[in-house]
Amino acid sequence: SSGINAEWPLRPGERIEWRCSKCKKMGKAIKELTVWRLPVLLVVIIKRFSYTGMWRDKISTLVDFPVGEFPVAKATTSWMSNPEEGRKYRLYGVTNHTGTLDGGHYVAAARNPLTGDWFNYDDHVIRPM
Repeated sequence: SSGINAEWPLRPGERIEWRCSKCKKMGKAIKELTVWRLPVLLVVIIKRFSYTGMWRDKISTLVDFPVGEFPVAKATTSWMSNPEEGRKYRLYGVTNHTGTLDGGHYVAAARNPLTGDWFNYDDHVIRPM
């Protein structure tokens, strides 16, 4: 059985033929990520730049992510003696890039784990949100 599973196609327009190890037929390849055990600390990195040959672009699609607790589905696998009951994660920080591909600036926002208050971090300047 599989754990928490996510699939996505290869780059747009990219086609790779792959032979299935079970049925031996040729088919379209798919990238796959499987998480077998839920970590205590979950770090998610979202690719925000795309490269197509010589060309590159900044991906500006809005990412809407819950700030409060969010549950992750129960991970069930046949080889685990005690399947995990799932975990609840809380967003603690975000890094943002402003500018273009040729230049820009990174700023961060992070939650104080003791008070729950959020702060903006911009080089040496730290401000409450």
